[in-house]
Amino acid sequence: MNIEKKIQINLAIPESYRNLLRRMAAMRMMENPWITTTGTAIATELLLKALEEIGKFNNDVGETEK
Repeated sequence: MNIEKKIQINLAIPESYRNLLRRMAAMRMMENPWITTTGTAIATELLLKALEEIGKFNNDVGETEK
């Protein structure tokens, strides 16, 4: 379980991507209606996975390990 403090950020994305995220969330909820999923939650997952691929962070400033 990740206990790192979470912060909110605001991003502007094209409407077509927002619609795609909503569609992905609806598909997940159709697969398992007992788990609520949102487009925002999926976008967060995707962003965190992409950042993990870029590199691990080793301090609060966000510098990557060398």
